[in-house]
Amino acid sequence: MMSEETEKKHSLKYLNWLNFSAADVATGLGPFLAVYLASNLHWNPSQIGIAIAAMSFATVVAQSPAGWLCDISQKKRLGVVVVSIAIAVAGFCMLFFPEFYAVIACQIAIGISAAFFAPVLIALAMGIAGRNQFDNTISKNQTFNHAGNVASAVLIGLLGKFTHNAGIFYGLAAFCAMSVIFSLSIREEDIDHQAASSAEDEKNKRAKKETSFLDMLKNKGFLILLFSAVLFHFANAAMLPLVGQELGQTRASNASLYMSACIVLAQLVMVPMAFWSGKWAAKGRKKLLMIAFIILPIRGVLYTLGHGSAYLVSVQILDGVAGGIFSVVSILVVSDLFCGSGKDNFAQGILATAVGLGASLSNVISGYIVKASGFDFGFYVLSALALIAFLVFWLAMPETVSCANDQRPESDMNLKLA
Repeated sequence: MMSEETEKKHSLKYLNWLNFSAADVATGLGPFLAVYLASNLHWNPSQIGIAIAAMSFATVVAQSPAGWLCDISQKKRLGVVVVSIAIAVAGFCMLFFPEFYAVIACQIAIGISAAFFAPVLIALAMGIAGRNQFDNTISKNQTFNHAGNVASAVLIGLLGKFTHNAGIFYGLAAFCAMSVIFSLSIREEDIDHQAASSAEDEKNKRAKKETSFLDMLKNKGFLILLFSAVLFHFANAAMLPLVGQELGQTRASNASLYMSACIVLAQLVMVPMAFWSGKWAAKGRKKLLMIAFIILPIRGVLYTLGHGSAYLVSVQILDGVAGGIFSVVSILVVSDLFCGSGKDNFAQGILATAVGLGASLSNVISGYIVKASGFDFGFYVLSALALIAFLVFWLAMPETVSCANDQRPESDMNLKLA
């Protein structure tokens, strides 16, 4: 018989692989869908923006309830199974029913289902690894997540290349099937559902009951993080789909392959960045996030300085640096702020809502801007918003400190100034 510690190591291993497979599932087809709609269905930028934003808006609506559900549910593995199957079915519906309103409906279904992934994966990390190993576990999870993005981008890019983009939907279904398998491979007995919601002892359970949604919204650091995250992702989300549309208009036959290269290069950079961010974060969360914030306006301006496929792909290195940092450190900051409250997953869900809100607004509005004024002007607008996000975060966000060795709830929701 294996020891409990050995069993937990096996569950953590499968959690890593679940993050690997969920990387593609939790974001739907993303920029690959933009390429498919532009190249195969010949939709205009505003229609494509609406289609991509439909998923993001649905996620915005569903994300916070999904986080709340993670805090109270003891069926987290089953939830992953259900939403993975739903996303695969919706993907095939888009392929076989490519009318505008059918695609929008499928994108909404995918958005609602995908909302579950962010909080449940964080909850599983906390529930299996515990508070003391949370930073390390999240860092490894995000490393696998970005590696999964590399694998899915290569696979889906190749499928798109050799099937005139239609194969991207089969690639999505394959990763959905993997998510089901890895989720069921995690032992239910290894998940501490109280720990998963950051309510690990009786004192913290009392704090959980006493912490209201209004209390959460009084947290200065959390509000600043949310506002900055909305601006950051408003500026960030549309950049890669716009690059995909630009490539789709000029190089339709290889558009999926170029998009795959963009994603692969960024995610290859994100893999080591996510791994090291978990270690660097111990020396200061804020300064790491500031690096991610300042890179974004630089990246947006660089997109306007050249239009060759090799140049556009190479700029994605900056996306990898910023994305790798943000994916790990933002989770750790929320965990710092709400340690011991029992509302950790709910707070993570609210952060994901802010991210989704910024992304959905980005795709809708940037589509109309590009249609009216061209790609370069669209990138300038997004870069200006990214610069505002950096300034807000730099000037107003306090430093937070991990509470791995101190789980006492505090009156200010554990906001600690360094």
